[in-house]
Amino acid sequence: VLGGFSMGGGMAMHLAYRFHQDLAGVFALSSFLNKDSAVYQALKRNESALPELFQCHGTADELVLYSWGEETNKMLRSLGVSASLHTFPNLNHELNRTEIEKLKSWIVKKLPVEAPKAN
Repeated sequence: VLGGFSMGGGMAMHLAYRFHQDLAGVFALSSFLNKDSAVYQALKRNESALPELFQCHGTADELVLYSWGEETNKMLRSLGVSASLHTFPNLNHELNRTEIEKLKSWIVKKLPVEAPKAN
């Protein structure tokens, strides 16, 4: 699993969807891709399975506008990415406890089941 906040989430999407499509998942918090992103170009040529995207964004974000994150999500879904967008009303360019808890639950589901240890 690979992900990040703000520009880190953008970089995670680039790495995952252009170079490491074998990942279990990608998370992008308060992040976006440009309208002519190289990610979109790569996905148009892609024929393999893609990592799932877990995306969160606050509606009050004045640095990375919510509409940018929403447009990124719509574009990725149109190109075959299984993507969710979790919206947080009145949240600015920051994280909150609910967002982190949702992310934790998503990551735990992505982790492989640990085999019982032999004595």
